[in-house]
Amino acid sequence: MEITDQSRVQSLVEGLADEYSRKIILSAIPKAKSVEDMSRENDIPLSTCYRRVHELLDSQILVVEKIIVTPDGKKYELLRSAYKAVNVTFDGGVMKVDALINEDVAEKPRRLWMTMREAK
Repeated sequence: MEITDQSRVQSLVEGLADEYSRKIILSAIPKAKSVEDMSRENDIPLSTCYRRVHELLDSQILVVEKIIVTPDGKKYELLRSAYKAVNVTFDGGVMKVDALINEDVAEKPRRLWMTMREAK
């Protein structure tokens, strides 16, 4: 799918250009993870990881897949990359971005809806 919204194109390119953001995006492609897990796995300071994750959430490069509430009432989110692959090209002085949607993320709302319908 070609991404034509220039603010989204800019966000994706900036996210991929930043080392920490790129590590976060790549680690969240195969499965949803908490910020703490991403920080630990990628050797990113926790405060920096939270900051980058919020930027990636705002630009919809990361999405919240699940919210977990622990037995003691604390809540945390499991995050996933919205994209499985991104291809940036330059054609005639124009930057074009094609992205492959992470099907696991895109398919989840439909699966949830079907489960709710079957429960009726």
